Amino acid sequence: MPDDDAAAARPAAAARGAASGPGILVLLRHGQSTYNAEDRFTGLLDVPLSERGVDEARRAGDLLAHALVRHPELTPRRVITSPLVRASATAAIVAEALPGPPPVEVAWRLVERHYGAFTDTPRAVVRSEHGEEAFWRYRRSYAHRPPPLAPDAPARADVDAVLARLPDDARAALRPDTESLADVVDRLRPFWDGVRAALLRGETLLVVGHGNSLRALSVLVDGLAPEEVRDLDVPTGHPLVRRFLLEQARPGRGTDEDAGGTRLVPLVRGGTYLDADGAEHAIADLRARGGT
Repeated sequence: MPDDDAAAARPAAAARGAASGPGILVLLRHGQSTYNAEDRFTGLLDVPLSERGVDEARRAGDLLAHALVRHPELTPRRVITSPLVRASATAAIVAEALPGPPPVEVAWRLVERHYGAFTDTPRAVVRSEHGEEAFWRYRRSYAHRPPPLAPDAPARADVDAVLARLPDDARAALRPDTESLADVVDRLRPFWDGVRAALLRGETLLVVGHGNSLRALSVLVDGLAPEEVRDLDVPTGHPLVRRFLLEQARPGRGTDEDAGGTRLVPLVRGGTYLDADGAEHAIADLRARGGT
């Protein structure tokens, strides 16, 4: 697999031209997976799309393709996806619906959060065994990690098989036992640095990930506080458009800038869904079932 940090920062082909302002970032959670349909903790398990998930991916591609007619600036120069098949299959379906189609690149940092001992467990079982308060703390807190995945756990072999397929730097960087959302934010920082550099060059990118990897990326894009990201849900199959303004950074504002001191500032904090009504209903349904 290509190095995802370099892939995110790589200049686009000259034939696609240069934009006059910052690029646009389109985020997309994969279509429904078979484990989403069963309401199980999936984490690093590599499970396929459900039939509904395939339909969601096709609809996402159609939504984006139709949006390009009125807003050609939304045409992604590259699609960057998690290597897990539910994301990579979604990325392939969407890319085929777009002009070009744009090249698809793999970024291991976009893999889903490792849910530790909860991996491959129905959410209802975790709720019953740990209680409602602990369930929500494990699911939605920023820094709290689920119990670690034991060496003899039934899901261990499948998780290890996924880790074995990732690059050496991925295995060195990923926690093998469990992750908090804060851990996911930390592993996504180098990826965001590359994406930010591409956006500053004027590239438009489509990033296909998972509920928690996209929540973590939103922490970096919007500078979300832990209590803000706790309430953030990401529905499957709904393209989210992130536009930016350029601002000259002031001293002490941090490192979210290029060498010339230019910052990317979200035009709309949280972004805008291409199908706002559909996304609102999907988020309401998601929250009724326990959230992302």
